[in-house]
Amino acid sequence: MTPVVGAADRMARNALLKVAVQGTRLASLALVIVSARILGPTQFGKFTFAYALATVLGVAVDFGIPVVLTRAVARAPAETSERWATAARLKLGLLAGAGPVLALIPLVTRRPWDAVAAVWLLGLAIALQALVENAVAVFTGFQRLECELGVRLVEKAVLVAIGFAALAAGAGLPGLSAAFAVAPAVSLALAVRLIRRRLAPLDARGRPGAARALARELAPVAQAQLLGFATARLAPIAVALLAGDQAAGHFGAAFRVYDVALVAPVALVAAVYPELARTGPETARFAALATQTAELLLLGALAVALGLALGGPELVAFVYGRGYAAAGPVLSVLGGAVGCAMLQQFLAAVFLALDRPRRLRAVAAVAFGTSAALTPALVWAGGAVGGAMAVLLVEAVALGASLASLRSLIGLPLGQGALRALGAAAAGAIAGVAMPAGPARALAGLAGFGLGVLVLRPLPAAVWARLTRGARGRPGPGEPPGGP
Repeated sequence: MTPVVGAADRMARNALLKVAVQGTRLASLALVIVSARILGPTQFGKFTFAYALATVLGVAVDFGIPVVLTRAVARAPAETSERWATAARLKLGLLAGAGPVLALIPLVTRRPWDAVAAVWLLGLAIALQALVENAVAVFTGFQRLECELGVRLVEKAVLVAIGFAALAAGAGLPGLSAAFAVAPAVSLALAVRLIRRRLAPLDARGRPGAARALARELAPVAQAQLLGFATARLAPIAVALLAGDQAAGHFGAAFRVYDVALVAPVALVAAVYPELARTGPETARFAALATQTAELLLLGALAVALGLALGGPELVAFVYGRGYAAAGPVLSVLGGAVGCAMLQQFLAAVFLALDRPRRLRAVAAVAFGTSAALTPALVWAGGAVGGAMAVLLVEAVALGASLASLRSLIGLPLGQGALRALGAAAAGAIAGVAMPAGPARALAGLAGFGLGVLVLRPLPAAVWARLTRGARGRPGPGEPPGGP
């Protein structure tokens, strides 16, 4: 297959800026890791429960608005103020409906007072973050991603400063949750100031009925996102309710690593999605770009999955301490789920580029139904490990459903390269299992996988040659410096 060439500088710039933006999440990860050590599994289990509920609220309020707002601003910058007002009104209306439901859940489930406070504070944080995402959409529409990077850096600085101060003062779970609420409030104020001064005026005016029209346009995307996040957060909530706060703490520690691993494909998806959206879905170029990206992403997904599956206990001990030893097997099981979820994240972008949000919604509905049927039973039987098994099965079902649906649209976006990649992963798994438990097992598995990739060469020869030349810093004939 001929590698897709063109728009290399644009995709590289988008990817690098998104990598930098995602890198700011390391600050919140450090805070969460330290919090887990200080709070202990039981209190951290309450945080896991509260955060899982709050993120579901975030999806309900987000409603897929940033994607459409970015497109609208890019096409008509002069209408930014009206588009901003419409998006803000819609989100505030959604918050008015979903917020009270979130506030009642911890009361109905009879959670302790500190868990109730955490749900409310983290819910406020997520609501403010939803408005920050509107500002980020404007930055993206104007191609000013450096503004997003600045806003994210300020947000993480405030979060870390207040969070560590609260932990040092003994404020515990409520103090930590309050830090998460203050940080997006500061970043929202900064983002609005940057837009008004550098990009466009903002006000609260908007055409009557515009918010309702936008809601109708976004409904399939929003429903798919809500189902997807509800599916992802069902396991942490089920573990907290059915297996107890300590088990939820162990699951939450492993699930945090799972969440961080899913950041990896964000830069690649952000770089490729605009090119897919501009390319006609009926063209060979669309299918080539989708297939090559999926196969490249599969290599990364298999490496991450293999490393977590073989080295989960050692990674947990290093990050959280021996007090979280029970989270090691949970992370090992979640390793396979990470690989499936990384691919599914890109395939969701392909559905949107094809303008087929209803198919994406159908896949999300299948995944949610599978999770609702399996998760409670598996958690009841296996506690935190059972919850991880549920996540793995659900992610596998979602990936299979997406591949089957896309096959009728553009063909199967995984070719012979995928089979070779799986062969390399099998070689790595055999090499890892042959070693005794310990850090050497994961290292041997990854080394075996790397050797398998070198021998089998799962990427097409032309793409492999371009990557090799790029690694040596020598572009090929007619290629711009920077690779494909």
